[in-house]
Amino acid sequence: MSKDPSMVRQIEFIVVVRRIKLLGIAITTGIIVIYLSGLLVANNNHRENFETVNLFSLVLLLFFFMIAIFLRKQMLRKVNLSNIADKYFNAHVIPFAILDLGALFCLTTNLYVNGNITYATIGVIISVAGMIMNFPSEEYFEKLKNAPDPSDQKD
Repeated sequence: MSKDPSMVRQIEFIVVVRRIKLLGIAITTGIIVIYLSGLLVANNNHRENFETVNLFSLVLLLFFFMIAIFLRKQMLRKVNLSNIADKYFNAHVIPFAILDLGALFCLTTNLYVNGNITYATIGVIISVAGMIMNFPSEEYFEKLKNAPDPSDQKD
């Protein structure tokens, strides 16, 4: 009895999608926990003339958000059925890491360094939205299955 290579790839894809979702949920939960714990100390940390740093951290998070979305799209272009496990995983995990870096910088700056709950709340909303936008879809496999495999083409 021979295995259908398409079925094997689909199972491999499902396992990768579940790993990505689990990692995304863990990172998102971490961002929310840090935000909630930071709310406890935000009112005690207020420095005069530090608003520029707070604003900079929020703008940097927006920049990281755009970089993560762009990078994900670029990395997904290189995914095909033969490299689905590595490339598809990386196309989601690297943007997760970029968003997490921006979120942590924004939250620590706006809650722990200089208490600004408004910017921190905006930052957590942007971060969670970016994480949700970056979640994998199980329908992507059908798109890959119907797309021509670039390794089959000759230059």
